[in-house]
Amino acid sequence: MKKILIIDDDTFICKILKKHLQNNNYAAEITYNGKTGINLFQKDNFDLVLCDFRLPDISGLEIMQKIRSLKQDTPVIIMTAYADVRMAVKLMKMGASDYITKPIQQEELLVLIKKLVSEKEPTEVKKNDAQIYTNGDFIIGESPKIQHVIRLARRVAPTDMSVIITGETGIGKEYIARFIHDNSNRKDKPFIAIDCGAIPKDLANSELFGHIKGSFTGAIADKLGVFQKADSGTLFLDEIGNLNYDIQLKLLRAIQERVVTRLGDDKLKRIDIRIIAATNEDLTLEARGNNFREDLYHRLNEFKIELPPLRERPEDIKVFMAHFITMSNAELNRNITGLVPEAEAVLLNYPWHGNLRELKNILKRAVLMAEGEKIDISCLPYEIIYPESDSERETVSVPQETKKDSMLKNASSEIEKKLIIQTIQEAGYNKSKAAKILNIDRKTLYNKIKLYDIKL
Repeated sequence: MKKILIIDDDTFICKILKKHLQNNNYAAEITYNGKTGINLFQKDNFDLVLCDFRLPDISGLEIMQKIRSLKQDTPVIIMTAYADVRMAVKLMKMGASDYITKPIQQEELLVLIKKLVSEKEPTEVKKNDAQIYTNGDFIIGESPKIQHVIRLARRVAPTDMSVIITGETGIGKEYIARFIHDNSNRKDKPFIAIDCGAIPKDLANSELFGHIKGSFTGAIADKLGVFQKADSGTLFLDEIGNLNYDIQLKLLRAIQERVVTRLGDDKLKRIDIRIIAATNEDLTLEARGNNFREDLYHRLNEFKIELPPLRERPEDIKVFMAHFITMSNAELNRNITGLVPEAEAVLLNYPWHGNLRELKNILKRAVLMAEGEKIDISCLPYEIIYPESDSERETVSVPQETKKDSMLKNASSEIEKKLIIQTIQEAGYNKSKAAKILNIDRKTLYNKIKLYDIKL
């Protein structure tokens, strides 16, 4: 039985989640603060951690980083009441396996837990954020911008040139790296991917170059680094800008001389690999600020491919919507045929700051929530229906009461129903509080609940 640690200062949520997980054949343990949670994690063998973003003593990010340093391959799901895409992207970049927003849909959480726990099984090739890619589907898209990217990838693939792939988080940089590998002379050799942003700083040397038994506390056996695992194949270094300056120097030497030395060892190991790196940062600016070695940048930058964000190629959104619905149907055992026009229009007009990863997550949730054959607007989260503009994101947020008051007056019936349900949930099912947030009286709220046949 898989064991899950729940860390949240809301005792009600903890108890509800624990009971629901136990009813679905998971063992669950709860704690209400971060420090106790870390102590429990050190003493027991948990398969997954479910942690609130905001805790009274330390933040969910700090807990996640501590867990990563103790046992890097344990999945961590961050729970947050703040459904902001940019914050969620930051969580993923800092090492979260995934995130889920409150109020939590319990079936959605179960699907997510099942997926992350199964990825951790020893039958999978994925381990310690490094994974061997053997085969998989790749959806290109139809826009001129992405077709240009594919032409560049095909051109550089047969060579051994180092490649830097740039683009926003969640845009699919690893897919392009795999595409290059699959069209190269090394396609029958290993493809090893490692997320440099998810490696604790004190473990980066070991993860990249390996170590021998006894070289540091906790080194109980010899270990190969990803450079040796990728020998004769391709090594993909994702978010390379997160490596510290000392590791960058050792990385530069490994690339230049094609040799590596394991931590605690004095033997040189010759390697034959192709390097593909990816970043969502401007490494030229990082180099000017002495945050990234300029000589390493030029060594990696033999060929650059810039991936445009999803919002700049709207022609591709429909392609990926259909693909992600098909994927979600297979994973969730559903049979959703598509979206109603109103819901499709919302997705086509949304700015997708989280790019493909965000689109995939939204459609997976929508497939789960859909009651008919098609996804309607009630299946979409509040922040997708009413996205903030970039200027709103950079200024102090408008009080929820004011925003929802305006939205309620202008919303269609379906959106109004969805908004009422979400507001009641956010108010803890306190109808008086919900009515106040919506700027209507309690009687009007009851009439609308009756009108829309809302079951609470």
